[in-house]
Amino acid sequence: MKVLIPLLSKQEDSPEFVEKATKGALEVFLVLVIDPSDLAGEFGFAAHEISKGNKMMGLVTELIGPEKAVHQIVEWGETLSKIENLYKLKEADEICLKKQDNYWFQDIVKKLKEKDLKVKVI
Repeated sequence: MKVLIPLLSKQEDSPEFVEKATKGALEVFLVLVIDPSDLAGEFGFAAHEISKGNKMMGLVTELIGPEKAVHQIVEWGETLSKIENLYKLKEADEICLKKQDNYWFQDIVKKLKEKDLKVKVI
């Protein structure tokens, strides 16, 4: 099984989340999307976000352990389309998202499900 984990909440390094999201997976794709519309054109902010995201991917990779193949992907673009395209491109079986209580997150989940993508919220 292949699992796509977008790093949206910046809390995906929770051991409980990682265990539930990767259970049964043989391959895991960690995805950090840098959305220019969220950055207001500030390079320093973008560099900081990329740095934080890379650190997060490293922590999550360590939590997953060596028994699963882990791929770290950094993409630049619109969040929803990048998640959808990577899901299809990597032939993932599901998208695992760390639950958040905000409208933006609920909207992303709704739109992914409308596109008939398998989404699991943990």
